Amino acid sequence: MEGSDLFRIEKANGVARCSMNGPRMNAMGMELVPALAEGLRSVLDDEEVRVIVIRGEGGNFSTGADLTVMGEKMDPVFLSQHMRVVGGLVYELHEGPKPVIAEVDGWAVGGGFGLACAADLTYATERARFFLSFVRISLVPDLGTSYLLTKRVGLAKAKELALTGKVIGAEEALSIGLVNQVIPHEEISNEVMKVATAMAERSTLSLEMIKRFLNTAHSVDLRTFLDMEAFAQSLLVMTPEHKRDVEKFLKKDE
Repeated sequence: MEGSDLFRIEKANGVARCSMNGPRMNAMGMELVPALAEGLRSVLDDEEVRVIVIRGEGGNFSTGADLTVMGEKMDPVFLSQHMRVVGGLVYELHEGPKPVIAEVDGWAVGGGFGLACAADLTYATERARFFLSFVRISLVPDLGTSYLLTKRVGLAKAKELALTGKVIGAEEALSIGLVNQVIPHEEISNEVMKVATAMAERSTLSLEMIKRFLNTAHSVDLRTFLDMEAFAQSLLVMTPEHKRDVEKFLKKDE
């Protein structure tokens, strides 16, 4: 076990299982954010970590901003610095080479909602509740949520969630494409680790390139994208991992 009491990190078989364990339902306040930032930085930089799982302890994912220090109590300079740190980590989670899985149980609110969107795969329990709460406190979505949510669920649904502050449950989140699968809360941790461990056994370079291509797909024209694929494939076909996997596949047919 690594990390701290507020952000626990368990590493096994190429997977870093990161658990937020902060006060006020894992609110991203002055207690949790420094531990979260330090912990995520350590797993992002660890070459032995191939897949990152982010989850919350205590029956909730994260309630986002700590409202006990918002309003008149909030120093805007501190808030800007705070958001740049967390925003930078969100960028690295989404755009970086390592697959990221969010395991959402209970509430994912505000910035916690955004953190779940930053993952490559998001699994939820039947108890999950997603709440884009910013309009309720006269703010705008942060941590890239508007950008990431629109890509997941489309512009019309993203506007509905952001402009109304509507709370949605796990099944609706699944139906609109916000989450990949709904799993009973008693089983989700084991199921997520099965997915993460299987993924960590794959070629690191292949995972990185797949993630990069999917993130880039709608930013370039088709001709450019086809050229990118041809370049990457010509490199990957030379890797020992590819040769190993082909040999293993062919043996199954013997």
